[in-house]
Amino acid sequence: MLETIINDVAGIFRATFLNGDMLALVIAFGSVLVASLLMRRGTQIGSMTLLALVLFALGGFLRGYFRGPSPEATYGDRAVWQLESSWSHFMNLQAGTLLAYFIAFMFLILILFGVRTVFGRS
Repeated sequence: MLETIINDVAGIFRATFLNGDMLALVIAFGSVLVASLLMRRGTQIGSMTLLALVLFALGGFLRGYFRGPSPEATYGDRAVWQLESSWSHFMNLQAGTLLAYFIAFMFLILILFGVRTVFGRS
């Protein structure tokens, strides 16, 4: 069980932060950076990780919206299509995958928060 979770976290970490395309990397690192900069105490790690995940999802939605299905579709049609696509992708995620995303984002936020704390004290 624990080995499965660790493998899932490692896979999500590699897929999101090491093997993703450049725009997905910018969205992921940007959401982690914003969350770590907004974090004031270490006890806020849970809420800041959720914030980073929401920002990551919102960035992915906006990316898909502006890429769009076809140039002749109206903005309303593109928004509805992207919202339905994003929602169905979210609903198809397994709980282990969601947990792996949470742990991967939490790990990076903690590292950035620690670096910011160390350099902020000097």
